[in-house]
Amino acid sequence: MRVGIIGGGFGLNVQAPIIQTHPMMKLTAICTMKRHQLPNGIFSGKNIPTHYRNWKEMLDYEELDLLFISSLPPYHFNMVKTALIKGINVVCEKPFTMNRHESNELVELTNHFPAKVMIDYEWRFLPIRQKMKELFLNNIGGLIHFDYHISSAQYDHLQSTKRGWMAQKQQFGGMLGAIGSHMIDCMRWIVGDEIEKINGFVHTHVSEGAGEFRDADDAFFIHGKMKNNSTFSLQLLSGVNHGFGSQLRIFGNSGTIVLMNDHTLKYGKGSKPLEEIHILQQGQIPFHLTTEVKAYYPAFYPFLEKVYEYITFDKLDRDLPTIQDGHENQVILDKILAN
Repeated sequence: MRVGIIGGGFGLNVQAPIIQTHPMMKLTAICTMKRHQLPNGIFSGKNIPTHYRNWKEMLDYEELDLLFISSLPPYHFNMVKTALIKGINVVCEKPFTMNRHESNELVELTNHFPAKVMIDYEWRFLPIRQKMKELFLNNIGGLIHFDYHISSAQYDHLQSTKRGWMAQKQQFGGMLGAIGSHMIDCMRWIVGDEIEKINGFVHTHVSEGAGEFRDADDAFFIHGKMKNNSTFSLQLLSGVNHGFGSQLRIFGNSGTIVLMNDHTLKYGKGSKPLEEIHILQQGQIPFHLTTEVKAYYPAFYPFLEKVYEYITFDKLDRDLPTIQDGHENQVILDKILAN
């Protein structure tokens, strides 16, 4: 399978090296819109992809089976649309588009073109989250409340380091798009239900730093109700001096599940004490990958496997996030930002 990537950040530094470990995928082209050349040594000892600075030229000249779009959000719509019309399958980063009108137009296009569009909510495939969903489906009974809170000690970093486009609201920077979209997807995926009522608030605690003015959010607070009458609360703080990581808690009428920092999973039946559930490591992480890439590998590689199966055999895994998931997520983001 011939693969191309648009993106000189996450796409080049994280997705590319993992894609190159897949035996049925060949990274043949990469577009970095702001770089004159690829970093030295990043593809040493491997097939070196053709480097482009213009993504349209890459799509014109390369015969791609799959395109990873990992550019800035304002570009996603045109890139996905162009790939669809050319018959190229797509994996798009989140936030999927700038608004629900763009995402809806892309959904409509898939009714006229055969190419498949998937969204990079790869954390669905982290083994500990797969186990968490299994527990949810089989052990907690009716859902009462879904609670997902994250706090990260980024205050000093925000004061001293430029954030670039991530600091700009008009570029869809901010933590709601970067992390909130993953949290919303996680809830929809696990619960298997849609949101009926939602209230949300985004805020910028550190609006200036490193000579940069910021209007994109570094915090958000979301709560509401699902159609099955369960409630939910999603929250993130990053402009603080002390962070306590992430904690995802699912309360059911037959038990409770707690996932801490995507590392420790606990389950309590009924009102009994929580007990840790141990997850066996699935496969070895290639030793040559960087520390950053190794952190993504356990989720991203199985995600790649399901993408390959869907494109090659038209076999859609129940957990693989499709364009419809991207659109539904975008509808929710729009509602939050409209408050």
